[in-house]
Amino acid sequence: MKRTVYFGSLLVLLAALAVPGFAQQINDPAEYTAYKAVYDATDPVKKAALGEKFLIDYPKTVARTHTYNAILLSYYNAKNWAKALETADKQAEMAPTLTADEKKTVHLVGMGAAEQAKNVAKLQSYTEKVLIDDPKNSGALVTLSNLLAGNIPSNQAQVPDHLKKTLEVTRRALAAPKIANLSDAQWNAILAQLHGTAAMALYNQKMYAETIAEAQAALKIDKKDGNAYYLMGLAMKPAVKDSIDKYTAAVDKMNLEENRKADQLVRDELKANADGLLSAATTKKDELAQVFAKSVATGWANAAAARKELTQVFTGTPEELNKLIDDMKTVING
Repeated sequence: MKRTVYFGSLLVLLAALAVPGFAQQINDPAEYTAYKAVYDATDPVKKAALGEKFLIDYPKTVARTHTYNAILLSYYNAKNWAKALETADKQAEMAPTLTADEKKTVHLVGMGAAEQAKNVAKLQSYTEKVLIDDPKNSGALVTLSNLLAGNIPSNQAQVPDHLKKTLEVTRRALAAPKIANLSDAQWNAILAQLHGTAAMALYNQKMYAETIAEAQAALKIDKKDGNAYYLMGLAMKPAVKDSIDKYTAAVDKMNLEENRKADQLVRDELKANADGLLSAATTKKDELAQVFAKSVATGWANAAAARKELTQVFTGTPEELNKLIDDMKTVING
């Protein structure tokens, strides 16, 4: 099964959130002093440590929610991804009374920390939670699209549903607004990647016309996208085979004994039909060779697979094949 290149998902960018003021008055002076130390700390490493100690020393504090938020964001801002993820995982235990909006922040932190920790299972889990909170979250949609494309099940019985989900999520990502703080060039690169993911999912569902359309959409953004050419070529192969089969059938019909003995008009019609089918098959085959040659010419990571496909469809000499690749390199770089 062909997979899209997995580029990695987007880091969730979170602004540092200030710990809110006291929700309720803390009457114990020692507890107040300990809490204020957490609140006033500016170094995230120190703030997290003070927060952890405060919750151990004062397990029934009215400032539990505030302190938990401080710990969570501090670990994230300190780039201690393992502890940020661990703290997000413990939300129900450490801060069971969080508001819906506060839980959304936990999910965003969990997604970002899981990505940085390269914890794929946790990343998918938190990404799906973020999308429950915000179904149009562009970063989460792009992240989930990449995860699904890069982790196709080995159990073949699960593949069809997985591909359908990949396509559905990817199309949602394509329809989502541009991620804030990204340049147009960065967003366009993501859109090209998403079109490639959609093409992969469609190809593996034998939806060849749609595959070609998605590959072409990727190439409108980046005409040097070797993966898009490759997927387009794979999706073109069935039509090329069909055209060759039709020509072969026409030749077989022309060579039937009764047709060889038929009058000149019948033989001429049969030959004209075969010649037309040969021309169509040749054109399609040449177009396919050019697409695979373009894929090779880009020099992308899987160019060897594209070259293998090219050698199977190209009928010229090795020198002519190399010239075709060079010609296509000129075309895509021009």
